[in-house]
Amino acid sequence: MWRGRGSGQLGDEGRVEMATEQRDDLSRRNADEYAQLKEVIARLRAQGRIEDAFEGEARDRSVRDVLAHLLAWHLLLEGWYEDGMIGGSPALPADGYTWRQLDALNVVLRDRWQDASIDQIERRLDASHDGLQRLIATHSDEELFDGRTYPWTRGSKLGEFCLECGGNHYAWARRTIAAGLPEEGHP
Repeated sequence: MWRGRGSGQLGDEGRVEMATEQRDDLSRRNADEYAQLKEVIARLRAQGRIEDAFEGEARDRSVRDVLAHLLAWHLLLEGWYEDGMIGGSPALPADGYTWRQLDALNVVLRDRWQDASIDQIERRLDASHDGLQRLIATHSDEELFDGRTYPWTRGSKLGEFCLECGGNHYAWARRTIAAGLPEEGHP
């Protein structure tokens, strides 16, 4: 069962209730949130702050870490999808981890990308975002928003995975970047 921390309302059994159950709305939400994230990145790059270390002691210590986190979760979703669609039963969220162990998993995911540049990560993230949008476009509303469609989702909706790894995650990234690199002149 999906245990993401999305913006939807918690329903029965702790599941996130989707704000939409229409493919086009999901795709548009992901695209809008990604465009807003790209604007933040462009602004920080123009200000010469794109590689600045974050203030505080958060897990993610830079814009690069935040983008690497997004990329890592896109790659997890891609792996789940590929395995599940050929009849497999992917490890959710990852092999050796449960949903209750997300903090530890997220540290491992961050550390995997420590040797990559922000430009490399950003290029791969752009490509993986495009892939996520293509995945959404290939499915009907029913396929995306009925948790019984794909056994590998274990009762969660494929659309939930796409929103949590897409639009909701992009909004989280903007908040995390803003907290780590407050606007100059603001506490």
